[in-house]
Amino acid sequence: MVMSHFRPPNLKTTDEEKEAMRKEKLRFLFNMHDSDNDGTITLAEYRKVVEELLSKSGDIEQETAKAIADAAMLEVASINVPTMGPEDFYEGITFEHFEEILKGLEMESRMNIRFLDVNTTTMRCGKSQS
Repeated sequence: MVMSHFRPPNLKTTDEEKEAMRKEKLRFLFNMHDSDNDGTITLAEYRKVVEELLSKSGDIEQETAKAIADAAMLEVASINVPTMGPEDFYEGITFEHFEEILKGLEMESRMNIRFLDVNTTTMRCGKSQS
């Protein structure tokens, strides 16, 4: 099931199917960040992902990773809610905001895995009967 998100489009894939595949991939990525499945990536959830990605290498300290996550979330907030004041609280990134943020990213040809064509009719398990 997880691997199906990474199937590449083929020559017969229609524009509608490509858009559906793109949305599936975006939803998969969004759900990786939205750990409590409430439909919003909060600052705490985003911090956790960024810290896990950056601090595990040992090159970046956890506080630096946290600062990077905070700055990125602040930038997202300023894009998604341009009229937000300094005293306002940004609840987080919704899927619609996530789509908007990544709308220019061409992921159809990048975020996929090509599988070898295997003729399953020639594959056998167990003892052969001769």
